[in-house]
Amino acid sequence: MDAITDYERSSGMSHAAIVAARDNVLAQKTLTVAVLDGTAVPDIGVSPFIRHDDGLYIYTSHLAGHVQAVLAQKQACFMISVDESLTQNIWARHRLKFSAAVTEIPRDANDFHQLCDAFAAAHGNVMGLIREFSDFHMLRIVPDKGVLVLGFAKAFCVENVGFDIVAHLSRG
Repeated sequence: MDAITDYERSSGMSHAAIVAARDNVLAQKTLTVAVLDGTAVPDIGVSPFIRHDDGLYIYTSHLAGHVQAVLAQKQACFMISVDESLTQNIWARHRLKFSAAVTEIPRDANDFHQLCDAFAAAHGNVMGLIREFSDFHMLRIVPDKGVLVLGFAKAFCVENVGFDIVAHLSRG
């Protein structure tokens, strides 16, 4: 039998329950992007995403100011939240906030068309319409570290592409 981790003991949640809740957050269809523009003014946007082993991906237009900033800076902060209508307490809404490096996948890259197909499978036929739009960019998001919030006194530090749980955030 595996030993109970410090974060399980301090949070009162089992590893399996934390992972299941994290995976439920990651099953959402959109993420929020936050970035500072070139004049250090915060900008924000929302984008559909898909998840692959090497990161998360968004396919989005550079006509949006936040996308221009992400393309220039190659990093941003992101948040994925469960639907608020499914939340028992709005202050305890399940969410995952994280910082990440961002790289563009060129249209001539081997995996570009495979990623487009994955977007179509996950998000529907609109991908067929926007796939060839020249203002759209395929961006790989490689998470570094973040926080998974699962309720009051149920916040966890996460790291890496797998959003590995590494610690329970607590007062102590």
